[in-house]
Amino acid sequence: MESTNQNNYNNIATGIHLLTFGKWIFPLGNFVLPILLWMINSKKSDFIDRHGKQAINFQISITLYTIVLAFIGGGIIIGSMISGGPSLWEAMDHGNDFPFWNDMGIFSTIIASGVICGTAILILGVIDLVCTIQAAIKAHDGKDYNYPITIHFIPHHEEAEIPNKK
Repeated sequence: MESTNQNNYNNIATGIHLLTFGKWIFPLGNFVLPILLWMINSKKSDFIDRHGKQAINFQISITLYTIVLAFIGGGIIIGSMISGGPSLWEAMDHGNDFPFWNDMGIFSTIIASGVICGTAILILGVIDLVCTIQAAIKAHDGKDYNYPITIHFIPHHEEAEIPNKK
């Protein structure tokens, strides 16, 4: 009976990790689906609770990193466009020539920031995919998994308890 319960717990924890792929079905699916499964089952087992918190913390962290990178890249691109001044905007309005002929520095800044931030966001996506699959496999095998580059917004029970030091 205990083995059956543990297998069920392993399957639920695996499901929590795999439900983070819900972001490909609908927006915020990587939060809503795993949170629902975790909330329903977190009291059944510490194993499920730990895996649920890990999956949710990782998804929040990856989303936060992606948003920050997008704002940095977008800010640099918009700032570069603004710094080009009226001559750049005028050239872009006419559309006859390449608008950056007068200042290739602006163009190279735009391209570099787009490539750097875009590549970093792509790397985060690969890390998300690989780590989520690894976590699901570990959960299925009944083992704990700690995601890398995770900010612990929802602390584990061990982390939440602060011992009294006198």
